[in-house]
Amino acid sequence: MPKVILLYASWCHNCPKAEKLWRGLKEEHDFDYEEVDVESEEGQKIAQEYSVMAVPTTVIDGEVAFIGIPSKDEALESIK
Repeated sequence: MPKVILLYASWCHNCPKAEKLWRGLKEEHDFDYEEVDVESEEGQKIAQEYSVMAVPTTVIDGEVAFIGIPSKDEALESIK
């Protein structure tokens, strides 16, 4: 089962679209999903670990998979 982490920030205008995409896919498919605010202490550590320079960034199974908002098809393919 894939592990998906979406890194976001409160000031990010595109992050809600990415959140909506991944939440919708989570309702339809079986995978672990977590949203992490890069402004939090935990989020800063995770962002450093993956060298995140922009949000939204999606990490899947320990690898940066998307910077920005993937299409639904791209996102779906990445969790198969």
